[in-house]
Amino acid sequence: MLDIRTQDAANDELAYLRHRTVPIPASITPIPGYPSKLVIFRTNASHYWQVRCYLKGKTYKQSLRTTNRGVAFRAARDFFHTKTAELYGLSLVERPDTGRLFKDLVTPMLTLERARMERGEFSESGLRILQNRLHKSILPYFGDMQVKDITYVQMGEFVSSMSREGLSSTTIQQHLVATRKVLNYAHSLGIIASIPAAPTVKVTSKPRGSFSLGEYRQLVRTARQQMGQRIAIHSTERSKRGADKLERYAMVSPDLHMLIGFMVNSFVRPSDIKNLQHKHVTVVRGEHVYLRLNLPESKKHDKPIVTLAAAVRVYERLVQMNRARGYASPDDYLFLPEMADRKKAVEFAGYQFQHCLAVAGIGGNAANGMTRTLYSLRHTCITFRLLYGKRIDLITLARNARTSVEMIERFYSSNLSAEMNIDLLQGKRG
Repeated sequence: MLDIRTQDAANDELAYLRHRTVPIPASITPIPGYPSKLVIFRTNASHYWQVRCYLKGKTYKQSLRTTNRGVAFRAARDFFHTKTAELYGLSLVERPDTGRLFKDLVTPMLTLERARMERGEFSESGLRILQNRLHKSILPYFGDMQVKDITYVQMGEFVSSMSREGLSSTTIQQHLVATRKVLNYAHSLGIIASIPAAPTVKVTSKPRGSFSLGEYRQLVRTARQQMGQRIAIHSTERSKRGADKLERYAMVSPDLHMLIGFMVNSFVRPSDIKNLQHKHVTVVRGEHVYLRLNLPESKKHDKPIVTLAAAVRVYERLVQMNRARGYASPDDYLFLPEMADRKKAVEFAGYQFQHCLAVAGIGGNAANGMTRTLYSLRHTCITFRLLYGKRIDLITLARNARTSVEMIERFYSSNLSAEMNIDLLQGKRG
């Protein structure tokens, strides 16, 4: 049996520990402009500031790891937005401040979006694009307006201003989505009673042009013939130190004609080429011969991609070439492996590609006027499967290409006509 004196001593120790973690009353400080349930405080157990917030019937606490009161205020605000994002999404508590400016709400709203990104609901590139749109176009227009004064009229004038700048309907719609994120946040805080309507913008899809079979073959031949030829590059890259000019000239790399053949037989995007390393590639030889590409996640898709048989031949030639150059280890990149800056590698490949388009006399636009870029090689791959694949279904094609059936119909099958698949239209069941 436990000795009474021992039990009393244990209780005294527990009481002492509880007392040390109880907030010091004089240190309890609410965060200005935020609900009273959000406070920072100090305890005798630590010299750091703590944060406490009561949400959804539960109290949440966390050390802010700072002794500076101002830093603690900022960290507490971040804690509040992150925790409410986890528990409520955008359904936050009411806030009586109705005179807030639009620009005051951008940073806390982005904090919620950053929390979504950390949970995997929002991509890092998507967050970066959202920030760029807000700071480049939206804040200069709405920043100094009180949120409660933004109505349908102001939204309409904003749309008109973007139209006068010549922005596409897609770009305008994306800016409206970003603007409504801030307004949704204001509504969830009770700053505005309702979210103002915006003019309807009809979005017209503008898919990239693809290449015909003859154009594709001509492009591969030209890229092979142009190896080693210098091309002009007209671009600058911004850095914190100012304008940092890229190389004035670059040569057509031996990688280019292999890159063209690989993309047209593998369904990959240019962004996948940027990240593709030998460790991501498995050669499968069985009833069918193909490559299994276990690429990093892109566009929220992470399933392996299965290539066509022709991609295997391209890859094997590429391995031989890279081994001779000393780039055949699992962590080496498949294309332009000597370039550590992978963003610049794809940029250079794009310049080389446009050069070969011009030399081949193909041009940057398809017959229907759609722009053709490096991304058009993926478009061509999917289009060829729709044209020459043996009655492939759209679900299988979409999943392997890491896209959706809707995207296939909107962007990839837009070039197809009924006459191209006349055999399917006139075919009979056996």
